[in-house]
Amino acid sequence: MFIAVGQNHVDIALLLLFAHSIAKGLLFMSIGSVILTTNTQDVTEMGGLWSKMPATTVAYLVGAAGMVALLPLGNFWAMRRWLNGFWTVPLWLVVVLLLVNGLTALNLTRVFALVFAGKPQPKTRRAPEVAWPMALPMVILTVFALLVPWILQKWQLLISWSGPWAKTGDFDALNLLLKTLDTPLLVLSGLIGCAVGVAIYWYGVLPRPVRLPIPALQDLFAYDFYIDRIYRLTVVWAVDSLSKISAWTDRYVVDGAVNLFGLATIFGGEGLKYSGTGQSQFYVLTIAGGVAVLLGLIIWQF
Repeated sequence: MFIAVGQNHVDIALLLLFAHSIAKGLLFMSIGSVILTTNTQDVTEMGGLWSKMPATTVAYLVGAAGMVALLPLGNFWAMRRWLNGFWTVPLWLVVVLLLVNGLTALNLTRVFALVFAGKPQPKTRRAPEVAWPMALPMVILTVFALLVPWILQKWQLLISWSGPWAKTGDFDALNLLLKTLDTPLLVLSGLIGCAVGVAIYWYGVLPRPVRLPIPALQDLFAYDFYIDRIYRLTVVWAVDSLSKISAWTDRYVVDGAVNLFGLATIFGGEGLKYSGTGQSQFYVLTIAGGVAVLLGLIIWQF
């Protein structure tokens, strides 16, 4: 969505936001059900929940499929709309979208293999399905996620399978392949990600945790590209510094000025109260003296 906005593709960004939010919300609800039932967030302590929590498992699968560009759910249509006529799209954008789609599929397959597949663990052996106050909204959102393509069709946001070449009768194999290659590329990237996830986390082709030959690259992935550290060193540091400056200014500049005027008022009042004798002739003398001073200043000016 950030890339779409940066490329000034606001319509695609809104479409991605709509399809992505429904799928992500369904994933949050399903994982929330798992956490509530197992009382843990450690995936190494889970497994075998597909047979014990069927509604939650289906919700996760639908949400995961909606996150990946797999037919026929909503995110596929959003991504296909972006890559429609992909030969006119910058190559770097095609590579980024396909890579992100494949990595998303790999990650969601990994979570499914560790949480729902495999053998039950001590904390999941007797895990029941969640109660209906949580299950009912999850099932409703699952049905809604399955209806997203129909909703997009009603809103006329789906790209037709037949392009402009259908009107001219240009159906030769090469043109048809070029103009529809975005669909197999999207589906293939998602399937490759799922296959790699199944091979690693379901069939144990590679030892877990996966160790990369380059330690720096291992740390880069392990610490999420150091996004948290960069965030702390930039945004958090800036907000913290501005807060400290604001607190110091409020305490010593703003409060100091207010307190100074307050003290001046108090001392002025205390000083003036001793000059009030209550005798009218003293007040008349004070006024006469003030008038005399003003007249003197006026005469001195001229």
